[in-house]
Amino acid sequence: MQAEQSARARPRIFYGWYMVAAGMGIHLWISVVWVYAKQVFFTPISMHFGWSRALMSGAFALERLEGSIVSPIEGFLVDRYGPRKIMVIGTFITGLGIMSLSFLNNIYMFYFSILLVALGQSMALGIPRTWAIVQWFRRLRGRALGIGGSGASLSGPLLFITLFLVEFLGWRPAFIVLGLSVWIINLPLAMVFRGRPQEYGYLPDGEPPEEAKPPARDASGDAAEGQTQPARQPAREDTEASLSVKQAILTPSFWLLSLVFGAQTLGTNALNIHLIPYFESIGFSTAQAVSVIGWFTVLSAIGRLGGGFAFDMWNSRVVMAGIMGCQVIGFFIMANVTSYWQVVPFALFWGLAFGGMIPARGYIISAYFGTGSFGSIQGLTQSVSVFGGMIGPVLMGLVFDLTDSYVIAIYIIMAAAALAIPLLLLARPPKLPAA
Repeated sequence: MQAEQSARARPRIFYGWYMVAAGMGIHLWISVVWVYAKQVFFTPISMHFGWSRALMSGAFALERLEGSIVSPIEGFLVDRYGPRKIMVIGTFITGLGIMSLSFLNNIYMFYFSILLVALGQSMALGIPRTWAIVQWFRRLRGRALGIGGSGASLSGPLLFITLFLVEFLGWRPAFIVLGLSVWIINLPLAMVFRGRPQEYGYLPDGEPPEEAKPPARDASGDAAEGQTQPARQPAREDTEASLSVKQAILTPSFWLLSLVFGAQTLGTNALNIHLIPYFESIGFSTAQAVSVIGWFTVLSAIGRLGGGFAFDMWNSRVVMAGIMGCQVIGFFIMANVTSYWQVVPFALFWGLAFGGMIPARGYIISAYFGTGSFGSIQGLTQSVSVFGGMIGPVLMGLVFDLTDSYVIAIYIIMAAAALAIPLLLLARPPKLPAA
């Protein structure tokens, strides 16, 4: 009888999957309106004001510097208060920052608006979303992270929305429309997120608690029974072995992983700003250049989903080394593109590398250091690896300004990714204390 009642009480769909789905939606729309869309705005704004590419890229370098300062604070706040409040505030700031670009009239305002959007995007999409998935999944953590990051796979084809707004409304009105859309779409999705599963009567992966208790209501009055909202009820204590922040930063693996993440971020941030300008510089039309993002984001689904499952099944260092190897191959192909058909192999390898990194950081940090201080430790690794993210966009812009070509910068970024592979293989997991 007790088993029957317990089975009836358990929801058909574990609440963690609702957060995975909400994270997919948030990731998709932010990618459509900003992560990739900012490349669509890059050339029109540069031509309108006559700003050099290096000067504009400096704003995105400061974006990374801001992230290094904010990430540890953000991680601490998420560890303490949970993800929902942080994500709601971040979503509001993101929309406000995007709309502020509509009133752009000088380079200082451009820098301020970019930093405002970066702050909001980090709070709405970065550590809080990963934190929630890591806390709610253990056995299925890799695939949950991979699925949660796969929403943006459709963002490339959907860039036609941004391109349409820019061409028919102009870039200033387009920023207003896109900023408002962030509030309308992403604020409700951010409300889906919750704190640790034990606070709501669940265990990671939806494992049944040993002592089932009647449905209750959480502090906000959300009903539990018959709803997708989880009810606050005590669950069996089930903790994961973890290192403290101090213990983590004293391990060699923390610093080696931070360097690897920095090398990976060097290329990611560079192409987040200069991928469309690069293909335009070698003779592609704007529509063709935008289509490259469509190819790579769709193909990145293989890396996002496949990477998540691979981390659950195989040695994480070997999987990560394969991801970095794909990044090296992708950059080599990119530097030698002469015809449009070569976009496909580039998009495949770059998509595998980019997509595979979506679950990688959260999975590796939680596997190496546990989940007890996950937010703070992830924030600190981002702070250490920030220099790669700062250097990438400026390096690409500066090399183009000096040589009228991006090729030298691409080879430098490729070499950094190759050097990260042996560092990764040296980063052995530290011994965790008993839970």
